[in-house]
Amino acid sequence: MEPAIELAPGAEDHGFAPMLATLLRQNLDDHADKRATALRMRGRVAMVITDLGMSVTLEFVPYAVRVHAGIVGIPDVTVRAGSEHIMKMSMLELGRFGLPDPRGEVAKELSAAERAGAIKYYGALANLPLMVRLTRVMSVNA
Repeated sequence: MEPAIELAPGAEDHGFAPMLATLLRQNLDDHADKRATALRMRGRVAMVITDLGMSVTLEFVPYAVRVHAGIVGIPDVTVRAGSEHIMKMSMLELGRFGLPDPRGEVAKELSAAERAGAIKYYGALANLPLMVRLTRVMSVNA
């Protein structure tokens, strides 16, 4: 079974939502194991793109991922970062068990940005399974 990637009404005109939907669709099409991961996901992840002054919400529901323009509902996890860092998250190197490889160049760069305050996560520790799965389905790496 393959999860649907849906743009919520109004999201098609958003600058970032269609791009995230396309990225997710491509990752799930290219990697069958990521489809199974996406099907297990439940919850909302808000991404606040600080340099563009916009936000999106990824809503993981049974058999679908809905991409909304803006923050919809109460997010389980919120990520605040610039567009460059949000896009770098899709290039994160994955290691064992689909977890980020801390030795990877992108992982090191994102970690440094987080320490510098350029990336902030809210609710990530309380929703660790959602964050691990999000990292897996967002990354273009196997």
